[in-house]
Amino acid sequence: MEIARSRPVRIAFVISLILALLSITTALLIKNGILGGERPTPFQPTANVMADVDATLLRASESGKLGLIIMGANWCHDSQSLVARLDDDALKPLLDEKYVTLLVDVGGLEHVSAVIQRFGEQVIYGTPTVLIVDPKTETLINKSKLYQWRDAYSISVEETVNYFAEMAARGDTPAPEPENEAVLALLAQVDAFEEEQSKRIYTAFALIGPMVEMPRSDRPDNFNALWKELSRFRYQITRDLTALRAEAKTADASSELTFPTYKPFSWE
Repeated sequence: MEIARSRPVRIAFVISLILALLSITTALLIKNGILGGERPTPFQPTANVMADVDATLLRASESGKLGLIIMGANWCHDSQSLVARLDDDALKPLLDEKYVTLLVDVGGLEHVSAVIQRFGEQVIYGTPTVLIVDPKTETLINKSKLYQWRDAYSISVEETVNYFAEMAARGDTPAPEPENEAVLALLAQVDAFEEEQSKRIYTAFALIGPMVEMPRSDRPDNFNALWKELSRFRYQITRDLTALRAEAKTADASSELTFPTYKPFSWE
């Protein structure tokens, strides 16, 4: 009889405990923007992004780590996906051991040039853009693999871990020898071509960037068409730049590069 009387009490206690835990969990999810219709906001504006970069690289240098600078935005689901993955149990120990991380908010694509150009690149070709930096030389460790993270949502945790492990290993190896003069001349031509095309992208950012921060219901009717037009160009030019640089590195002194031409944007 004693056992029979205590079972309902125990069941009621367990149910009360479960409900209390659910209530706490729900409150935390709402607070962090996961429920309640809000996005998380890991990317925050800063008064002095260069001071933030300086502090990150200093901490990395003092601790024998690499700088990990993630240029992204709260409106970007690929940026959100990558940031959420940083705390994954499969990845976090590696990042804690090898990297000092900084999230840079690009806003409506107006906060791009200062950071990316500091590390020798002209423009970002998507969000997020991941910069893995040797803090002593400010050399980009992942220069040859900059573009893939704009598709972070479709990259698995395993692929993410492998990428950052590979880049950490690269950081422990000596810098490659400089290319010969003929190759350097051709690569300079590619750089000049990219600089000219980057001006077109910055003009596009100025036009489309403010739209991406708007609520979807407030965006102009032509937003999707404009965004897709820019997106197609961003993907095409990165394919072209990769091919041009690969061709330049295998060329001889008499070689010439053939540069692609692109149709004007609809707003040009």
